[in-house]
Amino acid sequence: MATYLADTNLLLRLADPDSPQHALATQALASLLAGGDEVYVTPQNFIEFWAVATRPVEANGFGWNGERTA
Repeated sequence: MATYLADTNLLLRLADPDSPQHALATQALASLLAGGDEVYVTPQNFIEFWAVATRPVEANGFGWNGERTA
């Protein structure tokens, strides 16, 4: 069993079903977990996730409102 620290980009792709990388991110995480590996997140992941998710699309964000991001 191995342990991994999730990158915020993984979390963003998992949360965005319209992302071209959504299926790949989902499969990668499922594969790790099915193999008994542990995947960790940190408070920093959540801070970065919120920043990107709520940033306007014009500024390279998702443009989501706070309710959708939560």
